Amino acid sequence: MDVHVDWLSFTLKEYEEPRTAMKLYEFAKIQLRKVSHEVEQTFYNGQGFDPSSSRPPYRVSIARSDKGARLFGASHTATLLYELSGRGCEPLRNHEIARYIIGSISDTVTRIDFAVDIATGTRPTDFANKRSHNRFSSISYINSQSGETVYIGSPKSDRFCRVYRYNSPHPRANLLRVEYVFRRKLAKSTATHYAGSDNIQAFIAELGNTFGFVHPDWQPRSSTTEKISYPIIERGDQDTVSWLYKQVAPAMSRLIEAGALDVTHFLDFVYTHRTRAK
Repeated sequence: MDVHVDWLSFTLKEYEEPRTAMKLYEFAKIQLRKVSHEVEQTFYNGQGFDPSSSRPPYRVSIARSDKGARLFGASHTATLLYELSGRGCEPLRNHEIARYIIGSISDTVTRIDFAVDIATGTRPTDFANKRSHNRFSSISYINSQSGETVYIGSPKSDRFCRVYRYNSPHPRANLLRVEYVFRRKLAKSTATHYAGSDNIQAFIAELGNTFGFVHPDWQPRSSTTEKISYPIIERGDQDTVSWLYKQVAPAMSRLIEAGALDVTHFLDFVYTHRTRAK
């Protein structure tokens, strides 16, 4: 199994608002250089950047010539957003380099993806359906002419997994890919955990344990029962979580038993409401 970082985004403070693409390029490079020369080199990679379409809340964006990196700036958040796509993450296939780079910016990571490629003929549905637990109640299956994908967990949530493979004649048709996506607070905690892990095989095993994969093709060269953990909850959140378990959960249980509440519809509503609130 080949594992590597396949997406990385993080923010840095915006010391001055970049109102043009040229200013964004200059300001973002200055801020990145303050982190380390290696991080700057990985992101800029000696290539040029061109103006690109932005997205809220950022008003200015530029993209690297090879489409491996994008920059965003000029927003009410007073931050610069840096993104490395799968192509941009090629230098991070070396785990020691990846751990150093990610460790340098782990407290500002907004998203991190890990891809695991397995040389097998197994279909995504067969792989994904063999799990030791069903903590992720949301699961969806997508088939198209290009391939097959299974989503475990909601794609709108802070963590989910997608298992997919391309159909022939795609050059990666011989591989089953398992991608783990972590966002927001979970991205920060997972990035910190990865940067501090000196055993990549144990880390792979923890990824699999988090989603309960037990298919014979899932063979990390390390044995552990550990999972990728949640970040520590703040005191105010702890009180809310306690209220949910002590009062809301029993009430929901009664409604489910009575057939008055569809829990899947309710959870979809919660995720949708959270997304709109942001």
